[in-house]
Amino acid sequence: MSESMRRVLIILFSMLVLAMNVSAQVSSVKNEVDTNDVFLNFVLPPLDLLFENAKLGPSWDLHTLKIEELNRNVTSEKRNWYQFLSIAGTYQYGIMGVNSFTDMGIEYPIIYQNTEGEQIWYNIGFSLRIPFNALIDRRNRTKAKKLVVDQARKEMEVWFEERKIQIVEQYTKSEEMLINLKGAIENYSLLKMTYETAEKDYIMGALTMSELSIISTQKSIAVQQASKIRGELKTAILKLEILSCTKLFDK
Repeated sequence: MSESMRRVLIILFSMLVLAMNVSAQVSSVKNEVDTNDVFLNFVLPPLDLLFENAKLGPSWDLHTLKIEELNRNVTSEKRNWYQFLSIAGTYQYGIMGVNSFTDMGIEYPIIYQNTEGEQIWYNIGFSLRIPFNALIDRRNRTKAKKLVVDQARKEMEVWFEERKIQIVEQYTKSEEMLINLKGAIENYSLLKMTYETAEKDYIMGALTMSELSIISTQKSIAVQQASKIRGELKTAILKLEILSCTKLFDK
């Protein structure tokens, strides 16, 4: 067997062994990372915009409707003095007939008479009833209902402050994950080039199988890390969308 043929067989055998050794380490993970990931160009909007958009959600509407209902209760309480007054009236119309007779003595016949005429009857009345217990306590009841409105407004403010804190938490986490993703992709790109160079060195005999396996493992870990960070980033952005009622990402 010639020397050139022997070298070709050695190279083919080495490549086969390399493929079998590496495939066992990367079979459970995606062995490539998109170095042009769309998240690399993602920019978060200003926090103030997210705070204002949070008021567009159903939770804000629920608090607003509750306050409106309580304000109407206050208005009704202020008008409650109408219950002290009452007005009554009657109206009738008809024809009234009157039968009468005149007795002028035994020497004269009894004279019978019947008269009819249109009649209108009407009556209008006004009364004022003052229950002192209700009158005296009216101001206190109105004030109590106003305090309920103020309490509802405070609850709304507390909710909004808590929502802003949640938005800030997801916002800062998204910023952190964006930075980590860029670093993970850069690390992967570097390890990928290192592995490609090491693969050639191994074929040429300048690198051992153990050394190549270490570089391959590092590359696989970089893939896993980039994938994990991307998943955490996407989760943080989706949570931020829900909390702020703002569409941030289309994919």
